[in-house]
Amino acid sequence: MTQPIIKIFKKIKNIVWAFFKRRTWDHLVIHRRKLTENPPSLALPLLCGHAKGKLRCPPEITILLLHNYAHPPIMELSLQYVGITYYHVLKLNAGEPWRQTKKISMLLNYLKNADCKADYILYCDSNDSVLRDNPEKAIRYLEEENCDLLFSRTKSKDNYKYMPEQKIWTDQIAKDNGFYSQWYINAGVFFGRTAFLREVLQAALFYVTDNDLIGEKYKKLRQSGKLLEQLPEFPKGCGSDQTILRYLHPQFYPRMKIDYRGRLALR
Repeated sequence: MTQPIIKIFKKIKNIVWAFFKRRTWDHLVIHRRKLTENPPSLALPLLCGHAKGKLRCPPEITILLLHNYAHPPIMELSLQYVGITYYHVLKLNAGEPWRQTKKISMLLNYLKNADCKADYILYCDSNDSVLRDNPEKAIRYLEEENCDLLFSRTKSKDNYKYMPEQKIWTDQIAKDNGFYSQWYINAGVFFGRTAFLREVLQAALFYVTDNDLIGEKYKKLRQSGKLLEQLPEFPKGCGSDQTILRYLHPQFYPRMKIDYRGRLALR
């Protein structure tokens, strides 16, 4: 009985925190699951209420979502809530197993499609993020950061233990830019120029295989310490788009950067 009570208390605490902090936020997207996992009838007014029906997406930006849900997930509902009617949803084929690296191949296929005419792409994870501000601001963020692809930030160090050189490099780049907190690529929200994003995803595709690790098998290999035995060409086959993009970050820097200021997303 104690655990459910603690869980309910934490939920209430997070809601109250968001209620009082939301007017100070300067984030385009909220990508924090403990806030967005609440029922849409609560989450949308709480996180996006100030923008209800007021936002529009300029024609030079395409908002891209990717999911395999039968019903619109929270991100899609948030777009409709704030007044954005044009966005593009990529969906897996029925019965096709989900892998995180599907994001790489499916986004790349779309960007190579003749129907993709937008100058910029805003990608947001569908199941745990909401849009709460004007998408056009992302163009300014890109210009101010002097780059072509900007990833939202996270404190998670997931999988850097398997690529320590990239970890050292990433930490040093943050310090060189005056940010001494450890921030890393969050692949759940990013914004960039279409042509350059296509180039990055094409490079990332090399590390995607038909046998990418998924779910329980990936977890067991990590816990047993045998992940690199299974994947001697890590991150090839790891099944994590975020890990692959972190691995490629030095190769594409400074055109590809992390949003150290956190304006793209609250994570």
